[in-house]
Amino acid sequence: MPIRVAIIVSHPIQYFAPWFRELAQVPDIDLKVFFCCDWGVKEYVDPGFNRNVLWDIPLLAGYAHEFLPIARRPKNLGFWETDNPNVAVVLNRFEPDVLVVFGYATRTSWRVAFWARRHHRPLLLYSDSNIGAVPTWWKRTLKDLVVRQFYRHVDGALFIGENNRLYHARYGLPADRLFPGVYPIERRRLIRAVPDRAMTRVALRSDLGIPTDAFVVLFCGKYIERKRPMDVVVAAHSLARKGLPVWAILVGEGNERRAIEAFCEREGVKNVVLTGFVNQSAIPYYYPTADVLALTSSFEAYGLVATEASVFGLPILVSDRVGCIGPQDTAQPGRNAIVFPCGDTERLSQAIELLCKDRNLYAAMSSNSTPISESQDEVVAARLLRSAVLCLHEMGPRQPNSAIRSQLRSEAASL
Repeated sequence: MPIRVAIIVSHPIQYFAPWFRELAQVPDIDLKVFFCCDWGVKEYVDPGFNRNVLWDIPLLAGYAHEFLPIARRPKNLGFWETDNPNVAVVLNRFEPDVLVVFGYATRTSWRVAFWARRHHRPLLLYSDSNIGAVPTWWKRTLKDLVVRQFYRHVDGALFIGENNRLYHARYGLPADRLFPGVYPIERRRLIRAVPDRAMTRVALRSDLGIPTDAFVVLFCGKYIERKRPMDVVVAAHSLARKGLPVWAILVGEGNERRAIEAFCEREGVKNVVLTGFVNQSAIPYYYPTADVLALTSSFEAYGLVATEASVFGLPILVSDRVGCIGPQDTAQPGRNAIVFPCGDTERLSQAIELLCKDRNLYAAMSSNSTPISESQDEVVAARLLRSAVLCLHEMGPRQPNSAIRSQLRSEAASL
């Protein structure tokens, strides 16, 4: 009999839909995805982009799904607003053998965890949390207390890279219950979207007013303080003042736009293009238009844009605060990535200049990027999730000691 798998996730996410479609084709998995709200398939206000967003690629086709009843549509996906009190009723009806929950930062995730424990069904955790994130001491203390409570309900976890594996291990999951996974990209769609990369590169550069021989640095993300888009602008401007043909494209939108525009006007910056918000169907055109990706965030749990950029052979310039750095991750130092200290625009400039001038190094890093992306698409993600589900189903739930069992019963009763 197929294993009945319930995946509970906050909302339809553009990166996960292809993954779910692949998993739905697996014959020994009976999949159903439960969404807490309808963000993405219905327009919502994204607080990072600071505008209304409605994704323009299919998010629900090809797999069984259901939207959980919710008291009111959330304005943000915080703990209290992402709450579906009837999730237990829905799970009782579906009767899953294994449950997969995305993170622990919503009340619904805790409800699901309590349901899994009461019904003796294994709970598989998927998250992009990484061991490198270092909050202030009081936040760290509070987080440790809360997260350890949640992990007492967790029976296994998919880890996406070494930083994420260490995070799960820190909170008590044994090695035999940690399963390799990936943060999936829809690699085939990206490739199909740009059948002629050379033509796309010439055409889009012309539209943006960028010289054909320029060395282009791509930033792709929200213009928000945490992602530090200004660092790319400062680095590109400093290199242009040295006479190098460096340009920057910033794909995105957000509250930092005004500060960026003010800096460009004040300093006479002529080699930076702000595209504004770009929807999913058009994002692929920007990767072959650029030469390198800069991921400058002061905190980035993973950095999926690096994986998408690697499809097109872009080397990665990445801040040391980003989670996708590691010998088995997307940004592999010395192979396809150069890591620089977060906020150090001089070191970022040096890395850009190095790749701009050293064409042999650039070619080697570019050729290494594409194979990395091939190991992190939706097909691989589905295969790894299936393997984790089969293993966890056979192993069953962890057996907590009597004191923890008593505490879990008390916590469950409070909800």
